Formats: sequence, C-alpha cells, structure tokens
Amino acid sequence: MKISVLSQSGEKKEELTLSKAFDVKVKKEAITLYINYLRNALRAPIANVKDRGAVSGGGKKPWRQKGTGNARVGSSRSPLWVGGGVTFGPSSDQNFRTRINSAEKKRVILGIIASFFQNKKAIIVENLALNEPKTKEADKVLNNIGVEGKVSVVISGEDKNSTLAFRNISGIKIMPSSRLDMLHIFSSNQIVMSKKALEEMEATYTGNPTKKQ
Repeated sequence: MKISVLSQSGEKKEELTLSKAFDVKVKKEAITLYINYLRNALRAPIANVKDRGAVSGGGKKPWRQKGTGNARVGSSRSPLWVGGGVTFGPSSDQNFRTRINSAEKKRVILGIIASFFQNKKAIIVENLALNEPKTKEADKVLNNIGVEGKVSVVISGEDKNSTLAFRNISGIKIMPSSRLDMLHIFSSNQIVMSKKALEEMEATYTGNPTKKQ
C-alpha cells in the first residue's frame, strides 16, 4: 500500500510503501477482547460491602433457641437482619483483569492502525517537531494537513515542544509511538503521525523497522 508523506504545510513530499507488517486482518472478536482488556485494566474495585464476618457486633445470641415463639437465630449479623452482613456483595479483592496473549495483542494493535490506513484516515507528516511550544503553531499544522474531529497525534519519542503545543487543542490526544493510547485511537476520527513515529511504531510491535523507499 502506498501512502503519501506530507510536509507541515500540507504539501506532498514523497510516497512511502507501507510495510507488510500492517497487512493484517483482525477479527472483530479479537478487537472486542482487546478493548475489554484495556477497559478492565482501568477498573478499580470501588464498591465494597461487608459480609457477616466483617460486620461489628452480633457476638451474643439474640434470644434463646427455644420457647420464645420466634424463629431461631444465632447472630444479629445475619444477612436476614437489618444491619447484618451482605451475601455475595462486591468486595475490594475483585479482579477485573482480562488476559490476552502478548503476540495477539500486538497483532490487534497493528490491525487497528492498518484499518486507519485502509480507510484513508491516517496522515503521515514528514516531521511533527516544532521550534516553539506554541498551540497556534500546532493548530496551523493540523489545519494545513486537513484534520478535524477527534484526532490522535503520534510523535517520535518524547518531543517536549510538540507535547506542550498539541495538548491544549480540543479533541487532540498526543502520544509517543512507544506508548499508544489505543482506547483513544480506536475512537478517533483520524490519526496523524510523523514518518519517524511510524518507523518506531513498527519496530516496537514487530521488531522490524519500516524500510525507507
């Protein structure tokens, strides 16, 4: 697949042949599993109730076993009583994590990125480095290359100026190529990345950097 590489002014600089690493098709079930894996990793067991062993009091039998006319009961901590423990309630030791094969995870990531290229929703820019960390400079670049809506911007390494400039633009999420925010990417309208970031991304998830054409 041929993809165009643009300058920051929006002019076409060259054509790049996309690596075969991105020639991958991923089933919807695998994508769903991966998205659930990411979401579950963010979950925290906030809800927490006490069972009958954690409720205070109730050490003494409320009344004798026989002769009162009441049903027999051993403790006021019973789940049947108001103020007693809760049966099968949520606890702080719940584990929401989902397991996924490491190789399959990388394959799904490449598959999601590949779908953006196939649908013409990924834009490669020759260089996203900025001389000054100014939002207006970053906004100018985005206008030149014609992006809109929710956009994921992938940069090479930790470029401080780009991070500071792009982060204040509404709907824009900037991220280094080695730490992709796949939840944001999955829900983005477009991806913008530098040519170097594309090479680093492939090296991270396949071990084979993109060859220059």
